[in-house]
Amino acid sequence: MSDPRIGLVDGSVDSDSKTFHVVLDPETVIQLDELVTVTTALPDGREVIHYGIVTELLSRFEGADLPSDTGRVIDRTLPAELVRRAQVRVLRVRPELFLAPHAGAAATRAEGEHRSFALFEDEMTRGRLPLGLDMGGSPVYADMRFVDGRSGGHVSISGISGVATKTSYALFLLYQMLETEQGMELLGGRAARDGVRALVFNTKGEDLLHLDRPNSEFAGKPDQHQLWQALGVDEPGPFRSVRLYAPRGSARGDHLTPEVHSRATGDVAAYGWTPERFIRDQLLQFCFTSEDERATQVGFVEQQVRIQLLRRLRRLAGDSTGAVVIAQRIPADTGYNPDRLAEREPEEVPAGDGHVIRQFGDLIDLLDEAAAEEDEASVDTWFGRTQSGTRQAFLRRLLRLRRHLGPLVGCGLEPLSLENARLHVVDISRLHDDAQRFVVGALLDGIWRAKQGTGRLPLRFVVLDELNKYAPAQGFSPLRDLLVDIAERGRSLGVLLIGAQQAASAVAQPLPRNAALKVAGRLDASESETYRFLTPALRERATRFMPGTMVASQPIVPEPIPIRFPFPPFATNPDEAAADEAAERQRTDAIRSNLDAITGPDPAL
Repeated sequence: MSDPRIGLVDGSVDSDSKTFHVVLDPETVIQLDELVTVTTALPDGREVIHYGIVTELLSRFEGADLPSDTGRVIDRTLPAELVRRAQVRVLRVRPELFLAPHAGAAATRAEGEHRSFALFEDEMTRGRLPLGLDMGGSPVYADMRFVDGRSGGHVSISGISGVATKTSYALFLLYQMLETEQGMELLGGRAARDGVRALVFNTKGEDLLHLDRPNSEFAGKPDQHQLWQALGVDEPGPFRSVRLYAPRGSARGDHLTPEVHSRATGDVAAYGWTPERFIRDQLLQFCFTSEDERATQVGFVEQQVRIQLLRRLRRLAGDSTGAVVIAQRIPADTGYNPDRLAEREPEEVPAGDGHVIRQFGDLIDLLDEAAAEEDEASVDTWFGRTQSGTRQAFLRRLLRLRRHLGPLVGCGLEPLSLENARLHVVDISRLHDDAQRFVVGALLDGIWRAKQGTGRLPLRFVVLDELNKYAPAQGFSPLRDLLVDIAERGRSLGVLLIGAQQAASAVAQPLPRNAALKVAGRLDASESETYRFLTPALRERATRFMPGTMVASQPIVPEPIPIRFPFPPFATNPDEAAADEAAERQRTDAIRSNLDAITGPDPAL
C-alpha cells in the first residue's frame, strides 16, 4: 500500500482555522479537490484532526528572486530548491475545536474512514444519495434529508446552455432515486416508494421523449459502465416506468393524435384540458402571465371573468366529452367564492340554456359578445366597472392566444394522470412561449392543489429547465407566484423542484435561495460573481468546466465539492435512442396479423 503521507504543514506562512498550506514531499503527486487530513497534538495531550480539500497547487524555486534566476537554477549556476505546495481549505475538525493546524504537522490523504468523516458521511444517518464521483472516482453523497424535504429540499442547477449539461444532471439525480434499489430505499417505505412521481418538462426538440430507450452510445463506453458501478448501479439502463405526453397535432374536430415526429404516435399520449376542466381549474389566470398584464386592470378583468364563468358553468346534457354551457341566467343566491364554485358539480342543461363551449375559440367568442352588449349592467357583471380600453386589451390578449392554446383546450382531451408511471415527460418544445407558460402553470397548479392537506408523502419531483422564463427575477404573475410558493412551502408538502437556469441572477431569488442542493456546471464568466456559494477559485474554474463536471453545495458540507457524473445509459435525444426491439416485434406482429386477416397466412413465414 502506498504511503498516504503527502507532506508537512508549511511553517513559512501563517495557517489559520480555515486555510493552511502543505509543502509536498518530492515523490507526492496530488491534484485539485483531493481530500487531506492533518493530525495536531495539543499541549494538553489531546489530538485534533483537520480535514480539508485541496483548492490550489503552487510551485516555485526557493532561492530564486528574479525571473531570470529560473534559467540559472536549471543550469545549476544558482543554488535553489523546487518547492511545491498545496493550498487546503478546512472542511471539518474533530473534535470541534477551531484551531489552526501546527506548522510541521504531517499531512496525509484522507482515505477510508477519514474520507467519510471529511465529507460528513457519518452525519448522513437518514440516507445518502450519490451526487456523482469526485476527481479520484470515489462517490460523493448528499444527505437525503436535504433532498426529500425532511430537513430541506429543492435543487438549483445553473450553467451555460448546451455545455453545463443541466438537464442531464437533473435526470441523473432522478435515475438514482427512481431506477435503483438503493434510491427507492432512500425514498421510504413501500407506500412512499410506490407513490413517488416525477414530472419532467421537455423544452428542447423531442430530446426527452426517449428516456425509456437505451442509449446506443453507452455500450461503447466501458469506462462509463465502471463509473456507474462505482455509484452502486451494476446494470444501468433506460428509465423503465415512463409515460410520454405531447400536445395534439390539430385543434380541429375530434383529432386527438399527439404531434410527435421521432416516436410512434401510439407511444405518446395527447394531453390537454376540456372546457369544463379549464373553467373549474381556473386556468384562465395562466393565460395572463406577463408583468404588464398583471400590473394593469387587465388582471382585475381576468379575475372577474374567471368568477363569472364558474358561476354560470353547466354541463351540456347528453355530452360526455367535456363540453359545457355558460348559462345566460343564474340563481340570485349563487356565490362569488371561486374555490367553492369550482368544487361543486355542475348541473346538466340543454344547449338552449346558454352559450355552448367546445373549444378555446368558443370561449373567446362568448366573451367578445359579452363585451359588445349594449346593456351596461350586463357588461359590468362580466368585466367589472372597467373602461372599454381595458376590456379590449383583455380580449386582444385572448385573441392572440387563440391559435397557440387552441390545441390544448377542447372536448375529449385529458390532462396527464400521475397514477400510471413513476416518470412523466411532457413535451412543450413546439408550443409558443405563452402556451408553454400556460401548460407549466396548469400542471404545477394541479399538482400543488392535489398535495394540499395530504402531507409530505408521496413525493412529487418536478424538473423544469429555463426557470427564468417562468419565474423571472422581476415582476409578478400567477405562475411566478406559484413557483415562489412551491420554493418556500413545497418541501413540507412533498413537492420538490429541480430547477435549471443559465443564470441564477435571472430567476426570482426565493427559488435558488430555498434550494438545499445547489449545483453549477460551466458558468459564464460575467455571471460567476452571482454564485456566492462557490469559493473565488471555484468560480473561476467553473468558467472552464467540461461537460459532465459540476460543483455541488449542500448544507451539511461547508465547502462545495467538484464532482463528475457518468454518461447516461438512457437516451437523451433521438440520435442516441437505440432501436426498441420489443416494440418493433410488436408492430411487425400487428402488421402480419392484419395481412393474414386480409389475404390469409403466408406459408413462407
